Amino acid sequence: MLARSKSLTSYALSAAATIALLVGCSGGSSVVVPGRAMPEGDAHDWQFKTHDACPATGAIEYVSDGPNHAVNVYAGRFASQAPCGQITVGLTFPAGLFVQTSTHDLYVADLGSGIVEVYHRGQTTPYKNYKDPSNQNVEDVAVAPDGTVLATNYHSRNKTERGSISTWIGGPNGGTFVGNFPMQHSKDGWNITVRNNGIVYFSYVTRNWRGELWKMRCPAGACGTQTQIAGVLFEFPGGMQFDASDDLVAADQAGLAETFELPNPSPKTFPVGDPVGMALSESDHHLFVADQRNNDAAEYSYPGGKLIGTVPGMPFGLPYGIAFDP
Repeated sequence: MLARSKSLTSYALSAAATIALLVGCSGGSSVVVPGRAMPEGDAHDWQFKTHDACPATGAIEYVSDGPNHAVNVYAGRFASQAPCGQITVGLTFPAGLFVQTSTHDLYVADLGSGIVEVYHRGQTTPYKNYKDPSNQNVEDVAVAPDGTVLATNYHSRNKTERGSISTWIGGPNGGTFVGNFPMQHSKDGWNITVRNNGIVYFSYVTRNWRGELWKMRCPAGACGTQTQIAGVLFEFPGGMQFDASDDLVAADQAGLAETFELPNPSPKTFPVGDPVGMALSESDHHLFVADQRNNDAAEYSYPGGKLIGTVPGMPFGLPYGIAFDP
């Protein structure tokens, strides 16, 4: 977005504050969030247990909830429905999500364990995972057209390294780890996406709390020179993805969905609550966001920005990542 005169608002820091508390207390080990008492009369009778009753075909959406260490699965358009499935196995604090549409596999960046877990559609137990041997607090994940798996890291679990990107050549048994690439000048690493031409775009927060957008090439996981996208600043970066027109759509936790026709740094925008994660449905031109302010996930027309529907978040939850499987 264009640089704004107002300072970073307090609500945009809530996800960052939650992460800071998590990793500050972790001591380099995984964190288990204590169980929570459910409010009486909850409309969806949240069970907090793994199950799957979702259709084998057709559109589904995944929404992660870090504090409740779960990923909820929804079928069809958002219309206040209960989840048809819930994934908890292998998860401590699930953050960013990614669906590889060619395989329908779900990739989960699990901040609590520092591992990227991978699930087949319809399965609630991961069948493979990826971990950086330097032990990182993984934040977001994407898969490049050449099959390279890339993950952004909030920072290393022993706090000796700030934001970075880890890469693997995809495969069984953790694939082949390629390397860890520090983000220049970062305070905390945030989100990542890959353009159809293979160029990797990533965001981070600087030491003066400014959200910036950068790019680089990572052929077969070997990342090269990092270049800042001039003029693109975020109040606080959220999820991002390229649309069918090759425009970058980014969630900004200032409360906007922003569409950039790069290299033009001035986006078209519409309000979307307080989005942490976002995903696009190209078939029906819809945009999905995980909204931490309202504790829900919302579906909008794109690029029009008309609200189509929402699904409620979990009690005491923090909707974090979101992904769409067509």
